[in-house]
Amino acid sequence: MSDQSLPMSYRVVGQDDYVLSIDVNAAGRYRVDTGDHTSHKPRSGTLGPARLQRLEALAGAVGAGREHPAPEGATGFIVTLKVGGGEAERVFRFWEGGLDEDPPLRDLVRELQLL
Repeated sequence: MSDQSLPMSYRVVGQDDYVLSIDVNAAGRYRVDTGDHTSHKPRSGTLGPARLQRLEALAGAVGAGREHPAPEGATGFIVTLKVGGGEAERVFRFWEGGLDEDPPLRDLVRELQLL
C-alpha cells in the first residue's frame, strides 16, 4: 500500500448530533463509529488485499485535495476526508450533497461508507 492512499480518515457531521467517522490505518485496519454508542457500537476489522487495492485505486483517482463548499444555508453533512499521511496527506472538505459533481471523490466516499 502506498503512502499516497493510507491512512484515510473520513468525518461527516450531520444534523441532530449525527456524526460518522471512518478511519483506515496503513495496515488496512478500520474503525467505523457512528457517534451513537447507544444503538450503534463502533465496528472494526481488517480489509482484505482486494479491498485495499480498490481503496488505493480510488484514492489515486481523486487527485489533489480540494474544497466543495456547501450551498448557502446548508448546516449539516459537511465532510472532511484525509487521504495519505505526513507530507503526502491530501485534505478534501465538501458538502455531502454535492458529491455527484465530483464522481472520483463520490466513488471513494461510497467505498468507505460500505465498511
